Amino acid sequence: MIDPIEHVRQIIERHREGHHGGGDGTACGCGAEGLSDHSLHLAEDIVDRLGLTTESVSDAKKRIRYVSACFDEELTKSENFDGHLWAP
Repeated sequence: MIDPIEHVRQIIERHREGHHGGGDGTACGCGAEGLSDHSLHLAEDIVDRLGLTTESVSDAKKRIRYVSACFDEELTKSENFDGHLWAP
């Protein structure tokens, strides 16, 4: 499996920005022409090629919240012992 950072570098290299002489926008190394927002075009391709989806982001956020809640619970348990603040 290719390193994700290297994969992003390859995508960026493929999308080297160029300019048209016709003044109708920006051309891209991938062949797209007349782009009003080359950065958005590049970002969309990175998201597509890495397989990122709204669902995967949502799932990651749920997992982070779960781990955070577990950590908070354990921290609270270690700070409180029999209802009293624990002090060494």
